[in-house]
Amino acid sequence: MIKVSVQFLQCLKIFFLLSFLILHVSCEVKEQLVNQPTEELADLGPYEKIHRLSGTVILKPWSKSSESWNAGGGSYYVLNVGETKIMEFSAKEGVIIRFGEGVTPKDFEGLIGKRVELTGHYVPKKAVKEARGQYPVGIDRRPIPRGSGFKVQSFKIIQ
Repeated sequence: MIKVSVQFLQCLKIFFLLSFLILHVSCEVKEQLVNQPTEELADLGPYEKIHRLSGTVILKPWSKSSESWNAGGGSYYVLNVGETKIMEFSAKEGVIIRFGEGVTPKDFEGLIGKRVELTGHYVPKKAVKEARGQYPVGIDRRPIPRGSGFKVQSFKIIQ
């Protein structure tokens, strides 16, 4: 009886020791993954990768231009990135700000003229199926694609 009990306790010790080691190694691997840049975690395309952009928020009025057409009509927000090199310009000054879940145009009303850091991803242009009214056309006489910009997931004011 004592011999069986000692063997059981030794097995139990070994089990807990192995469980602890596995948990410890698992946590280290997760920590390494969190510390790696997002680009290294998966082979994401350029529009799926998360980017951080900083610049000044501008509110631009509607105009009869291809930039305004791309923005979707009406006034729109642009992040002026200055001389910073970015993946894709959708506005003369930088990127047209698109809004994602949890971030709305109303959130940006108080940010006009302020420096911010945006976290999100670039959005590609999409073909327009049925354009109404006046619109810019390409050499094929079809409406120019629209909808590109930077879809914001979160933002913070920077000094």
